Amino acid sequence: MSETLPRLRISSKSALSQQVYVFLRSLIITARIKPGASFSENELSTHLKISRQPVREALNHLEHDGLVSIFPQKGTKVKKISIKNLQQVVFLRSSLECACIENIQNLNVKRFKQILDKLKTNLQYQKTKVVDESNAETFLKLDDKFHELICEFSDCEMTWQVLQSFKGQLDRIRYLSMGHESPLHALIDEHEMIIKALDDYDIDKARQLLRDHLHEVMMTHVTVKENYASWFDEND
Repeated sequence: MSETLPRLRISSKSALSQQVYVFLRSLIITARIKPGASFSENELSTHLKISRQPVREALNHLEHDGLVSIFPQKGTKVKKISIKNLQQVVFLRSSLECACIENIQNLNVKRFKQILDKLKTNLQYQKTKVVDESNAETFLKLDDKFHELICEFSDCEMTWQVLQSFKGQLDRIRYLSMGHESPLHALIDEHEMIIKALDDYDIDKARQLLRDHLHEVMMTHVTVKENYASWFDEND
């Protein structure tokens, strides 16, 4: 399996284990490492030309995220997508992000405007960089940034960190549905409506639009499962 993986461009700007984690997480989310695939710590360290320790730390992080299972002396296996887990993640994410919107009333005007301006800039990037349905991976990164900025309304930096730690299953469905069950232009339109409500300081409307936007993924998984049945957990 390692022979099919791209190389990792190592940077001096962050810990090696974090770079390996981000690298592998992206490959799993975009299904370049498919659900059910198996590999070993040794294979990865040899392929990436690094020691086993940062690979081990990255795999432990991915196991914590619920994306892989580690079997001592046997290797690591990418978990299949769990609908039950997906439902729980959508509930938790919706609860947290909607709470972030509700917290806007506790922010001063300057802080609120700062975050809103960053959201508008992000939306502009979405409109200019996502030109057609083939740009799902580009959109996924911009979409993540959009929701990270929503979490800034919480005035609690842990909010996005917590979300990132458990939304791996959701991200896989998001990627597989983008451009098909979830047309990118429609998702961008939904982002724009949320920003418009925020710009009007209509907190209730913004919260409802965000909740509907986040729950939409539960309507897309059915078709995704039909097309990728072997990638889903049979025990759900």
